[in-house]
Amino acid sequence: MKIRVVQWTTGPVAKAAVRGILVHPNLELVGAYAWSADKAGKDIGELCNLGRLGIAATAKIEDIIALKPDIVLYMPLVWNVDHMVQLLEAGINIISTSNFITGSAYGEANQERLQAAAMRGGVSLYGTGSNPGLASAVVLAATAGTREIEYVGIHEAADCTPYQSAQTWRDLGFGMAPGTAGLQEAAKQRQSVFREAVEVMAEALGVTLDDVAFELQYGVATKDLDLGYMQIGKDMICGQKSIWRGIAGGKPVIEFSLLWRLGDAMEPDWAVHDGHQVEIRGVPGIKLSLTYDHPADPDDFNAITANPAVNAIPAVVQARPGIITVDELPLVTSASVHGQR
Repeated sequence: MKIRVVQWTTGPVAKAAVRGILVHPNLELVGAYAWSADKAGKDIGELCNLGRLGIAATAKIEDIIALKPDIVLYMPLVWNVDHMVQLLEAGINIISTSNFITGSAYGEANQERLQAAAMRGGVSLYGTGSNPGLASAVVLAATAGTREIEYVGIHEAADCTPYQSAQTWRDLGFGMAPGTAGLQEAAKQRQSVFREAVEVMAEALGVTLDDVAFELQYGVATKDLDLGYMQIGKDMICGQKSIWRGIAGGKPVIEFSLLWRLGDAMEPDWAVHDGHQVEIRGVPGIKLSLTYDHPADPDDFNAITANPAVNAIPAVVQARPGIITVDELPLVTSASVHGQR
């Protein structure tokens, strides 16, 4: 029996997820949720630039629950805890790429609601993506090659211009003046999923943290930038460099650094490497470089975020009830090998 999957929303990451579902030998796409009413009733394949698939999207959560899917791939731009609770209580597993690893970024009360709903429904709730998500899984696996770990760092630096989600960038402060009141706190809150990732890695490695510290710097545009999907004026924010540090014994032990930029004219002119550089200090030390080829099809640009969610579906369906994290799952691999379906 194939695992019955519903795709929640049809944005950039979701389009890549649908492609992944369709070629996975153990999955069956049975429904789709459309965030906007104008997409309701339209074929999910056409919404994802794949041609007709014979599956109409709906804007009603009741329709999704009535399908009785095994799992929902939850990928909205802005999450809705009420919707998540409804799905979980209906006995539907969830994998989310929507700023979710443990749910603490949603607030303690919402995290508790989600955990309780999953337990009532007897299902699992799992968060992943490229980073945090895939990067954490790869790095935790690599730590098996060392001992006496002093430091684990995941350093991301990317030109994010192809990610056409203006609302995401505005939520982080892009396009605004660096001195705008409350800007840093808003960016910290929007990024707090990385605090969750630091805490999960610490627990997996047996580290007791004293604190998780946060730092943020901005890069500004040296000219007006027209990205097509948004405009950024000269001297407005077009880049940011942030660091989340897990502190133990007064020293950083686990670190996620993030450098994101939009456009081609920024000061400081921070260099990017489009991937993740990993440093594990131990005996012996280990260094990894994770870089990602840019696909020929623009709709696959976000596959590195979508695929870890799609490929985790069988493991999550089999997992214990409640909120689960990457260190609890068995090894997750791709099951779609070209020409083998």
